[in-house]
Amino acid sequence: MSFTTRSTKKHHERVEFPLNCSVAALQGKKCPNKYPSVFEPDESSTETCSDYFRWIHQDLQQWKTSGITEDMIERGKASAHFRLVIVGGNVYVEKYTRPYQTRDVFTKWGILQLLRLYPGKVPDLDLLFYSGDETKIMRSDYQGPNSTLAPPLFHYCGSEENLDIVFPDWTFWGWFVLVPELDNVKV
Repeated sequence: MSFTTRSTKKHHERVEFPLNCSVAALQGKKCPNKYPSVFEPDESSTETCSDYFRWIHQDLQQWKTSGITEDMIERGKASAHFRLVIVGGNVYVEKYTRPYQTRDVFTKWGILQLLRLYPGKVPDLDLLFYSGDETKIMRSDYQGPNSTLAPPLFHYCGSEENLDIVFPDWTFWGWFVLVPELDNVKV
């Protein structure tokens, strides 16, 4: 028995990213500092990532009309492990409580890689992160005529019952406990 599939989708060529954090490059225990100042792939990212935008818009729907205020950020600190602020391509982190294992380290590392990969393309951001497994911002707590607007909290888990903003968890296979060689890598 054989199966044949036809695809009407355009096949995209693999984009090579100018990051070099291979095992050989990590002999000095750090990723190299020399990266291109601009990264411009041949095709539009909206063509290759268009389905992601639907989820981003859905996850941010709660704040579409109101925007996100400093008061919301302040109220969200009680639920967050850390706050990550990007200003002019620089990252600043404020820690609140000890996060779950090493998710916070790899989240920060991932943000740094995005800044290196897309210099000048990542806007200024102010993000609150929760690194545990339980959802934090329950939808039911922010409904009704006298309710306040929910704080924006990025998290690796989500459900219909909460307003946590789902963030990709690339740490799942990167924990130090699973890959001991990563224990010596410095962010």
